[in-house]
Amino acid sequence: MTTNPVADELPAPEETPAPAVASTLIATEAANPSDESPSRPENPSPATPITIASGEKAKARDILAAIRVVKEIDRELRPVTDDERQTLTRFAGFGPVALSIFPDPVNGRYKDATWQALGEKLETLLSAEEYASAKRTTFNAFYTSPTVIEAIHDAISRLGVPRNATALEPGCGIGNFMSMAPADMRFIGVELDRISGRIAQLLHAGQDIRIENFRDTRLPENSIDAVIGNVPFADLKLDYDGQRLSLHDYFFAKSIDTLRPAGVLALVTTHFTLDKQNAAIREYLASKADFVGAIRLPSDAFKREGTAVVTDILILRKRAADEPARHADPDWLGVAPLAVEGVEIAINRYFHNHPEMVLGIWTREFSWFGTIRPRRKNAPRSFGKRDTRSKSPTTGRVPWRRSRRSGRTS
Repeated sequence: MTTNPVADELPAPEETPAPAVASTLIATEAANPSDESPSRPENPSPATPITIASGEKAKARDILAAIRVVKEIDRELRPVTDDERQTLTRFAGFGPVALSIFPDPVNGRYKDATWQALGEKLETLLSAEEYASAKRTTFNAFYTSPTVIEAIHDAISRLGVPRNATALEPGCGIGNFMSMAPADMRFIGVELDRISGRIAQLLHAGQDIRIENFRDTRLPENSIDAVIGNVPFADLKLDYDGQRLSLHDYFFAKSIDTLRPAGVLALVTTHFTLDKQNAAIREYLASKADFVGAIRLPSDAFKREGTAVVTDILILRKRAADEPARHADPDWLGVAPLAVEGVEIAINRYFHNHPEMVLGIWTREFSWFGTIRPRRKNAPRSFGKRDTRSKSPTTGRVPWRRSRRSGRTS
């Protein structure tokens, strides 16, 4: 999801920032980590965020260890210890191991004997209801990079969200956005998976964690200061306000209605939210909130978390009912073809107008719909006439450089 905010502060929520400044700031914050940020969120959880295991079987073993801790705590009716908290934070969600830790739905077999042992252990640790819940959420249960989480927290802070805000995190998983939030920020977290939700409750005992379907959760309208998170996406349609919406679009529509005027939404979502030809969801959001900016992330931004997909960080600010629209770029409502390796692909017009907001180069190497390969130093852009090393007008920095020594963004 890392930050290095610019020296000039953004205006208060009532004053919409200049479009170019607002959108470029978001990309810069997502691309340039630094320890110098005065507004870096404090981590209310003990210790720094735990690095998720990179190997699939290591992730599975961490999942089993976290479940054992949950069961022991619930059996003994006691608070979580610091050591147990470390174990719980390594729970990576079932998504990264879904195709291995559960038997093949067609033939009922596991990949190999090791996976069978891990899968059978999982089934013995969980109740029938918990096991079914885990299987239901497997294909959208991928967690978020700490780099992206940190960038989102810094961005909403610069956009006027106070440190003691009330925030909604729909599809909160184990609460990683909460772990990296300012200590005074209050959260409503909603999570469908029972194990993930229970871990969130243990890690964030002072927050309002609801283990239920986001469709069913009751939320106050026009009262939340911020909505942050990584919304799930799946081949599922839900009814909302007379529209038939995809799962991720449903999360956006319901979330935007909870925000107070001047409240900020910053969510990670599939690129289809911005790229699909049908603009209905974008028009719905635009009728209630101003488009502040978006960042298209490299396809491997969540590789360590177990998935490689094209995602965007989309940031909106809620308007009052009588307030005129002030979008950073009104073209965000539409799409236009972009030639990627000889094939035209529909891409949101915002990214045509602002190629610096695409953190990588276009390719069809992994998908017909186009993916974003991280840009290497001096690599040419796939579209636009700007120099690859064009600098942010607000910071003078080159977006998304990668340090060869450390492997981290810098």
